[in-house]
Amino acid sequence: MKKIVGVIAGLLLCTAVSFAQVLPANGVQNTLSASFGLPLGVANDPDREQLRFYGFIDTLQARFDISKFTVEGMLNWGALSWNEVDQKFNTFTFANTEITPYWYTNHWRQGGWWTNGNTPSYYVNFVFHPIEGFDLGMGTRLDWSVGPAPSSLGHFWEPIAHIVQGGLKDAAPGDADVVGFTYYANNYTSWYAGNTRASLGARYRYKDLLEIGVALPSGVTVNAPAFNFGLKIHPVDAFTIAVACDGIIQYTSNLYAGLTLDLNMFILDAWLGLNMRGDGNTLFPNTANAGRWGTGAAITLAFPKVGITLRPEVGFTFYNYSDYTNAWYVGGRFNWDLTKEFTLGAWSSIGFGAENRQWHNDQSVNYHPSWNGGSVFDIRPDFTWKINKNHSLTIFFDFQNRKTYANTVYDVWASGFYWTFKR
Repeated sequence: MKKIVGVIAGLLLCTAVSFAQVLPANGVQNTLSASFGLPLGVANDPDREQLRFYGFIDTLQARFDISKFTVEGMLNWGALSWNEVDQKFNTFTFANTEITPYWYTNHWRQGGWWTNGNTPSYYVNFVFHPIEGFDLGMGTRLDWSVGPAPSSLGHFWEPIAHIVQGGLKDAAPGDADVVGFTYYANNYTSWYAGNTRASLGARYRYKDLLEIGVALPSGVTVNAPAFNFGLKIHPVDAFTIAVACDGIIQYTSNLYAGLTLDLNMFILDAWLGLNMRGDGNTLFPNTANAGRWGTGAAITLAFPKVGITLRPEVGFTFYNYSDYTNAWYVGGRFNWDLTKEFTLGAWSSIGFGAENRQWHNDQSVNYHPSWNGGSVFDIRPDFTWKINKNHSLTIFFDFQNRKTYANTVYDVWASGFYWTFKR
């Protein structure tokens, strides 16, 4: 049972693979996708007046292992539809693009890119393995991680992608629609301050017992030096612990701790993140622009006799500024293997944003008695047909109800397909 849970969890969570990140082994994967629906927009936005077809997107991924080297990359290319003011389809625009089918229900003009459904239009990584267990990597998306964090359940170009942390945004209350996103620095090749995953990294892994790594992220300067660090220890089968820091040397750095407990019948993941941002250089600067900290956990449950896997998760965000309330979300992924060829799955979540207590203080210049933290409800069922060992087809539907802090409500949706070829 324990092995079955581990295998299913590994497939479901898309955990880090040996050497590289795009594919688990030498090969090529191509995903052709298309979608249509009603996009999220602002009030009186003509884009929201009727159904839109968004076009086609092709995502090509490849990995090559040659001797002691690994080279991997991705290119996202689109034939995107263009509508005139009268909302009638006019033409296609062919371009290298950051847009994905998932972008349309989750796009918003404010907030962090982690929850907007964008993905880089391309990336290229080079990894050198001079000796066993030691890697030197350089690339635009290395994705080296040491521990668990709120799941994205796949990259945004994959059929099982979904909104992160219940759709909460990376901002202070009143600066975005529903806020409370916390960054967890478990990926030590990312740099939160620069919103980038491009980096130069080195890591050493001793069997499955130890991983230690450092990275120099793109964007740092000699005037503002920084580097990232990650450590994972797996002393026994049932227990793994990890720590990491993003932006060491800078007062805006972020700390992370995570653990995994493999308790035979289920797997428990938990995480803690401290986002030390603000105008001061103290751990928790008490300013309106200060950072935040968050914690959360997820449980993976597998029922192999009926082919069902569940992964519920919960997370909380606490702002360092005393006038801001906390934000939280609950969500989960469901997978049901109906047969060897057909799988029914779904992600659903609801997030409640933070608010500013001054909104309810009638002596405050920020007095807005009807404002609150807002909420986001999202549900995304999908159905996958594994046509053969090389081809699969996924059909999805994504519905989102978003109530902003100012009580504006949007109901948006998208539907479409992913056709994936692997070899």
